[in-house]
Amino acid sequence: MRRSLNSAKYGARKVWWALRQIFGDAAYENYLQSVRRTAAHGANAATPLSRDEFYLDSLSRRYSKISRCC
Repeated sequence: MRRSLNSAKYGARKVWWALRQIFGDAAYENYLQSVRRTAAHGANAATPLSRDEFYLDSLSRRYSKISRCC
């Protein structure tokens, strides 16, 4: 009984993680991990953007270019 409960929790946690990745909800956390990983390798250790700055930057990157289907 306990094992099946733990496996159900694990499965739910994995599904939640996958949904956050697919819909972009975890983008800021992924960005912070990338900045930390880059700094750990001795590359340019820039200060990470705040959550608000990251959001505005992602919006400007997404909508500043011309995007046409035809």
